Amino acid sequence: MVRLDDLGERELINRVLRTLRPAPGIGPGDDAAAVDLGDRWLVICSDIVSFKSHRPEGTPWERVGWMAAAVNFSDIAAMGAEPIGFISSLALSEEMEEAELLDICSGMDQCAEFCGTHVLGGDTKQGPGLICGTALGLVSKGEILTRSGAKAGDLVAVTGPLGGAAAGWHALEDGLDMPEAVDCLTLPIPKVSQGRALAESGAVNSCMDISDGLSTTVHEISRRSGVGMEIVWEALPLWEGVRLVSEVTGASLEDMVLHYGGEYELVFTFPMRMLETLKSSNLEFHVIGRVVPGEEVLLVKEAEITRLNDSGYEHFRR
Repeated sequence: MVRLDDLGERELINRVLRTLRPAPGIGPGDDAAAVDLGDRWLVICSDIVSFKSHRPEGTPWERVGWMAAAVNFSDIAAMGAEPIGFISSLALSEEMEEAELLDICSGMDQCAEFCGTHVLGGDTKQGPGLICGTALGLVSKGEILTRSGAKAGDLVAVTGPLGGAAAGWHALEDGLDMPEAVDCLTLPIPKVSQGRALAESGAVNSCMDISDGLSTTVHEISRRSGVGMEIVWEALPLWEGVRLVSEVTGASLEDMVLHYGGEYELVFTFPMRMLETLKSSNLEFHVIGRVVPGEEVLLVKEAEITRLNDSGYEHFRR
């Protein structure tokens, strides 16, 4: 009998997809699904936040609500879409206090307001403590971004610094007084405006958010696009406190930057000829590598080239 922890989440998803009929539109397999509305796509995604897995001890319930909305709006952003609403279903213990539930709802609403939309409704049931969120967005036919489309010769870029969420996790684990790091972990910012800017630029041919770590993200774009990548360590933008946390805790800096989840920056590719177009859009981004022929994903560090393993976060992994 095969257990889920024999497979890991990614292989499990592959096996689930083989049991489903092919769906029209876009998805499964991208950050979100997309339904054809004629001249636009309706973009839909769903993600679960578990109190056990996603709420470090002492985290305010308002932040749990924010995170439940943010992880979904991040997937909308990765598709280049404009958010138009959020729906949530909550499975809650009967022992939960009313004030805690209202704080969760307030957090969801604040995140929706940040993303320019509203909480449209949902459901509540007695259960183990989790929120299943669904975000909706719209994007024109010519602007949608997917994980496929990268071509050899393209540049690889990221919208912001890496390692903040990992620093936050270690700050909590080791009792470090680093509230900015904890914010990176428990108050993720969905990059909706950046996703729209990338889509509107017409320059980007693939995109994905870094919910499960940079290494997993570049491997997924590589696999979906049928190309290889070279990521340059020295080009990676590091969150300002991640080196200090690495030194204090002894955690590997490379692991924190490359393999930890919860970043929610966007990784994207574009033809080199479009570099000036993107620069003129006033979008902050950092070129971190290039797309190459083949299938290997490589790390270039101090002029040494090694294989970059797909070691990001994965549910059901032993």
